[in-house]
Amino acid sequence: MTDLDIDELMENLAQCRRCGICRNAVYEDMGFDGVCPVWKNSAGFETSFMRGRIQVAIALLEGKLVKTAENAESLFTCTLCGNCTSICAAEFDPAKCLESVREVLCDIPNDIRDSIADKIRANNNPYVENNNLRRDWVKEVGFEIPNHSDVLYFTGCTAGLKLPGTAKSTAKVLKAAEIDFAVLEDEPCCGSIMIRTGRVDEARENAKKVFDRISKSGAQTILVTCAGCAKTLREDYTERFGFNIPKVLHVVEYLPSLITNSEINLKRSTAPLKVTWHDPCHLGRTLKIYEEPREIIKALPGVELVEMETIRDAAMCCGSGGGVRSYDSHLAKKIAADRVRSAMEIGADVLATACPFCEFNLKDGAALIGSNIRIVDIVDLIADHLE
Repeated sequence: MTDLDIDELMENLAQCRRCGICRNAVYEDMGFDGVCPVWKNSAGFETSFMRGRIQVAIALLEGKLVKTAENAESLFTCTLCGNCTSICAAEFDPAKCLESVREVLCDIPNDIRDSIADKIRANNNPYVENNNLRRDWVKEVGFEIPNHSDVLYFTGCTAGLKLPGTAKSTAKVLKAAEIDFAVLEDEPCCGSIMIRTGRVDEARENAKKVFDRISKSGAQTILVTCAGCAKTLREDYTERFGFNIPKVLHVVEYLPSLITNSEINLKRSTAPLKVTWHDPCHLGRTLKIYEEPREIIKALPGVELVEMETIRDAAMCCGSGGGVRSYDSHLAKKIAADRVRSAMEIGADVLATACPFCEFNLKDGAALIGSNIRIVDIVDLIADHLE
């Protein structure tokens, strides 16, 4: 049962049912060249961008459309990237409202959404993996990682189960800085995907489980390498669910001072390296973490930061957010391929990011167009430069 004010939601939605400026606007002074990544990579139907989706949402909420999975399909092909929010002249937040619509209409059947939530409830991760495998990377780092410390590294599902190299690199960098840290023995999913796709009741139950595990760890600071985990633990757990969670930092916020103060010793690249930075949507537009990762890249000896055309608030999404990778994997990969092309156009050797899910999808986008650009997490880049 949702606790949202439906009348207020309808009033907000009404602001977005006619305008349509965000469909294909170019705001050169703000760095935008087109706004909606789904619109740019779809057949161009009205429901491929926010105005059309909002019209569908209003019709469903008013009972003018029958509540069927087919009629609600367009509500789930939005990455919730927030690009349209950034340029909305009405100061409306379409992404937040669409997320609320998904919650209010969670009674409409949706096999993909429901299967993801069911997997998390059954396995503590959305990948149908044995959750005990989440800690396998710990055995490979060459040093012991405890279960309790003032600093807790919350690994996340994708780094723990699909891209363990990110977790290992994070551990090595923290070890190099002589930071004592712990990893949960039985870490659950943060539940971000359940919130983004409308299964908020289950997400609240899941959040209680995560909060209890973190509280028992005794940690005072939570470090994450996933942008989605960062937004969920930092904003949703506190503002939506009311959990007094310890301080949550993405590692890109935690590491710059350690590098600046020479607490991490770095070596020069064997050859000059051009690195470009992909701003994850949750990290950038949501949490406004833009400068810290760029500071890190600039501090790496022998590395030159080169910027893509659309960055910071105007950065294009990787394509995987909001459940889109699950709902339409080909669309997600096409959007990712666009971002990879942007990196190739400026001659970047490396496309770095700070979200395993972004990395996962960008690599698929690169494969789609046959690109051999190296796509890495920023902690992998730092680990490569450790003395």
